[in-house]
Amino acid sequence: MFKKMAQNIAKSTSDVIGHGVLVTDENGMIIGCNDEKRIGEYHPPSIKVMQENMPMTTSISDAENYGNVLPGYTLPIRFFDRVMGSVSIAGLPEEVERYGLLVQKQAEIMLREQAFLESDLLRERSLRDLIENISSYDPKEGSGELIMMQARELGFNISKCRVALVIEMSRWSNETAEAAFQRMLREVRSSFSNPRNVICPQENYRVTVLLSVGADREPDKTYEAAEVLSKDFLESIGAKGILADVSIGFYALDLHGLSRSINSARNSLRLARRLGIKGMIRSEKFTGEALLDALPTGVREEYAARILKELPSRKDFNEMKETFMAWCGSPFASGNVAENLSMHRNSLQYRLKKIRSITGKDPWNFKDAFELWAAFVISDISKN
Repeated sequence: MFKKMAQNIAKSTSDVIGHGVLVTDENGMIIGCNDEKRIGEYHPPSIKVMQENMPMTTSISDAENYGNVLPGYTLPIRFFDRVMGSVSIAGLPEEVERYGLLVQKQAEIMLREQAFLESDLLRERSLRDLIENISSYDPKEGSGELIMMQARELGFNISKCRVALVIEMSRWSNETAEAAFQRMLREVRSSFSNPRNVICPQENYRVTVLLSVGADREPDKTYEAAEVLSKDFLESIGAKGILADVSIGFYALDLHGLSRSINSARNSLRLARRLGIKGMIRSEKFTGEALLDALPTGVREEYAARILKELPSRKDFNEMKETFMAWCGSPFASGNVAENLSMHRNSLQYRLKKIRSITGKDPWNFKDAFELWAAFVISDISKN
């Protein structure tokens, strides 16, 4: 890490103070310098500075004795309690000594910031590995204890996690996608702030959350808690100009259930996108769609074509589909459906009868209605 940063430290500090700056490793070898030709040379004054952990001036006569060394001021670079190397400022000692503390502290700050950044990246990578290991967990392989141990090393007890949420950013305001994602991630950590929750940033502007909701193991209360937190989160980021979808997976009691929860949340999010559904999504309410999606593509498409007949080729297909799907939401409640669609009840009846006339399937018959519903859903799944 230090070698990777040395040239940046030397160049940036040299630009600020207007004097030559070099950085050495703990063996006194130059690993960063504003004059790159000097990289790889030995810098004798740095050895004494690092041994004594004290700054030292190099006069013109001292520099001549060392050979190929410029007069200046050299200071140790400390990383916590360890001397990692040295930094040297070229120039007359009485002129450059005043920059010594500034250059030393700047080098140490940059080193610590890089260490924290790499530590965060390493932890984030480890979290991603944990999530993928959970999602691919197979009880037959017997790797459960290793996954639990991996989680404990990261500070989590995933046996307390009851449901997985997958959050995906879909729209953002006038800023880069990465900046918007970082803002959303901060909001995720604020909204799902329970330290027992596992929060893992992932690719494609997604975040996976393994939600711990205390000792209560009842599914209904778990879903309720997940929905309340998700709703508050969506409102909060919406006020900041960011839109996202939150998919809530199946309830989980153990590692196998948690694996199923992650995968169901991912699949439901994908299906919701195909079906044009936004906002908060619950896998439990997408079981029928997921079952249809699991069918081979050819089987699905043949089924939809056979049931819907020439209906998809009509200009009013989307109107017919919207009307029928609303009918499925409140079957036999014509008044409610017509009101929800902002149409007269007679217009509703007319469209339903037209669907029956074209497809031969009766919307008032449960079996026929189910076949039509499945065909309409398949038509949405297959078109994307």
